[in-house]
Amino acid sequence: MRSARSLNGAYGALNGVYWMLCCLNSFTASFLLGRGYSNTELGAVMAAGYVLGLALQQPAAALADRGSKAPVAVIAAGTGLVGASAAALLLLPGRSFPVTAVYVLFFAFIILLQPLVNGFAYYIERLGTVVPFGVCRAVGSLGYGLLAAALGRIVQRRGVNAVPWAGLLTAAAMLALMGWFSRAGTPPEPEKPPAKGTEASGGLLRDRRFRLMLIATALLFFSHAFLSVYMLQIVQSVGGDNEDLGLMTGFVAVLELPTMFLFDRLLRRFSCGGLLRFSAVFFAVKTTLVLAAGSLPAVYGGMFFQIFAYALFIPASVRYAGEISGPANANRAQAYVTVMTTLGSVCASGLGGAMIDRLGLKAALALAAVCAAAGAAVMVLGVREKAI
Repeated sequence: MRSARSLNGAYGALNGVYWMLCCLNSFTASFLLGRGYSNTELGAVMAAGYVLGLALQQPAAALADRGSKAPVAVIAAGTGLVGASAAALLLLPGRSFPVTAVYVLFFAFIILLQPLVNGFAYYIERLGTVVPFGVCRAVGSLGYGLLAAALGRIVQRRGVNAVPWAGLLTAAAMLALMGWFSRAGTPPEPEKPPAKGTEASGGLLRDRRFRLMLIATALLFFSHAFLSVYMLQIVQSVGGDNEDLGLMTGFVAVLELPTMFLFDRLLRRFSCGGLLRFSAVFFAVKTTLVLAAGSLPAVYGGMFFQIFAYALFIPASVRYAGEISGPANANRAQAYVTVMTTLGSVCASGLGGAMIDRLGLKAALALAAVCAAAGAAVMVLGVREKAI
């Protein structure tokens, strides 16, 4: 059995390389527009990837909950599929149906892994250590930020094929980590609830706290995904380019570090529900300020509030879902949350590109701001510490 320090270090590294993969999603516009796709087609590809990832998440989570070593095998399989699709993108030239289909798969497999990587914290805790999730997730943001800053410059100077190359190399690193975990020891089986328990009775979705949190999550992630997917267009609208996109993405990711590092301390003073409500308000603040921005520094000013929005929401939502579900259903609970983030992202991707082409960037941004405000209202008014 590995030591607690090595297990937590490896989980931090897993977050780092996984969120490097997620960073590639921010360069989807660079890759597809560079291959000759329109904004509408970009949105359709992203939406299809989200939908496919959404369809695969619950079956994958159910497989990961089946046995003591199952999470390692399922994450490794998903990572292998990411690497294979990245390699295929390097072999397929230009703009074509095969490129579209493979990119949808590439994106979907990355999305598929998110609840599994989050839920993997509970796998490690069954090995006998307490996981500082905020710190480990902060390593993910650090990896995201470093790759974003580097990749923006590389794409600007070397071309858009740098995106699948980065995916292939990062997937290889993640597979190596899963090999390490496969040799780290075998945890005991999680305690299963009785027949009348949470999953048997559908109790996860019968808990009003959880349902309202899920609704708010979908609305908030409409705004979050819109800013992520169409940040290139936002940056270009104020005079920037791919290198500025990389710097902006890196800046936002680095902003997440202090909040995530301090999350476990915040949790000693505040409840998960309270932290979720606080973060929701700043999703609305962030999107509204970006909508109003007329220059690159003003966009930076709006995105600064990522420090109180996404950076706080992610660790709080993971712990909140875990508190409601219990360890036996941890992967399923994370998958429900990821379903709603994916639903919001599907709508943002599909509607966003079409709105930009037909009504302009500002109209699409205004819709994102309205969704953020609605999500904040649901979270603030609906999520409480006790079932209501």
